[in-house]
Amino acid sequence: MSNVSTQLVEIYTLLSRSALNKEYYGVRLHRVQKLNDILEIAIAVGTTGSGISALTLWKIDPWGPLVWGTLTVVSAALAVVKPIIQLNKRIERLTRLYLGHTDNYSNLLVLVSRIKRLGTLTPEISSLFETAEAKFQELAKDDDPRPDMMLLNRCEEVIRKRHPAQLAWYPDSETGAVGSV
Repeated sequence: MSNVSTQLVEIYTLLSRSALNKEYYGVRLHRVQKLNDILEIAIAVGTTGSGISALTLWKIDPWGPLVWGTLTVVSAALAVVKPIIQLNKRIERLTRLYLGHTDNYSNLLVLVSRIKRLGTLTPEISSLFETAEAKFQELAKDDDPRPDMMLLNRCEEVIRKRHPAQLAWYPDSETGAVGSV
């Protein structure tokens, strides 16, 4: 394999890894935001200052007071637990990772497009790749120490469909459309 082909394999690999991380952290961010929304709603519904607490439904015996009491206790417990589990910090971290990998992925897509258009690797392209590689390494420092492997595998399937290996361009291939990502 030529030096250019080796560099292209590295570029396509980083493109795929950035796409995988973008997909993974996007799903993770969505899940944590959804959990945060559910907790916020549950806390708001269960507080005695909400309009829901004034409904006459809660005064109907025997279940009304019991259900309202349960909602109030659960709401109070969630209000205590929420700051301890620090969802806001998770959301910030996942947002940073998602946006960072999305930015890197977009830059690498432009880079791959240039490579296909020009049919070669230029020093500028190599420099841009090294910048993307450095950013990827910086983002990797904050990656999940124990990623959700089932989610990661599902995301990998999505990325393999989005970026099939046969679409990668190599200068020494006869068809111009063979390679591995």
